[in-house]
Amino acid sequence: MPTSSGQYQLQDYLVELKARGFDGFVDADLTTYTNRGYFHVARKSRWQWEQTTDPFTIAPGSAYVTLWPAPAGELPNFRSLDKAVVTTAGFTKVLKPLPDEKFFKFLGLDLTLTQYQGEPSGYYVYQNRLYILPPPQANRSFLAYYSQRVSPLVSPIDVPITPQHLDEAIILGALIRCHQRANEVNLANQAEADLEEIFDDMRDDEEMQMAEQLDRVRPYNSWL
Repeated sequence: MPTSSGQYQLQDYLVELKARGFDGFVDADLTTYTNRGYFHVARKSRWQWEQTTDPFTIAPGSAYVTLWPAPAGELPNFRSLDKAVVTTAGFTKVLKPLPDEKFFKFLGLDLTLTQYQGEPSGYYVYQNRLYILPPPQANRSFLAYYSQRVSPLVSPIDVPITPQHLDEAIILGALIRCHQRANEVNLANQAEADLEEIFDDMRDDEEMQMAEQLDRVRPYNSWL
């Protein structure tokens, strides 16, 4: 059964594929084809829905959070960081990325010592950790703005990071693989054509979301 918001879970994709004629395939194979369709849709381009936020905290004596995978990771499906912000009242600020030279000087220190603690001003991503430096001298809360990576759907109740309206796109991506395995070339080609139409709509939607943004490049008019 889909989630309360109507989004498909892994088990729903399998039910749909069986309803479309692939009930002879075992669940393990249908799961593989669903994930391949999911990865195809997610990797077609860099989409706005890949961007997300998550809060995290760092206490004195610590200098980093582990990024992923869940459940140990603080930022599930982390791929790349856009910005990190201190959200503790009275200390709010946008942290700056640290240059390599400055970060590795910190890395050679015992960051659990109070003499190296202070108010955080920068960050650095290294070896699956997000370092906040200098380490905080008191509990500090943060908000990470980051892009997500795609992880395979494993549990029957796993949901993709894609929005609900792309459930059909994932189904089509899975159908392409199912038809190919069944040597149904024409049906695979038709599913692929239908999926390309959805990709075209997705690109149009992405452009419209920021249709009113200011130009990032100023016109060169010094000759006037």
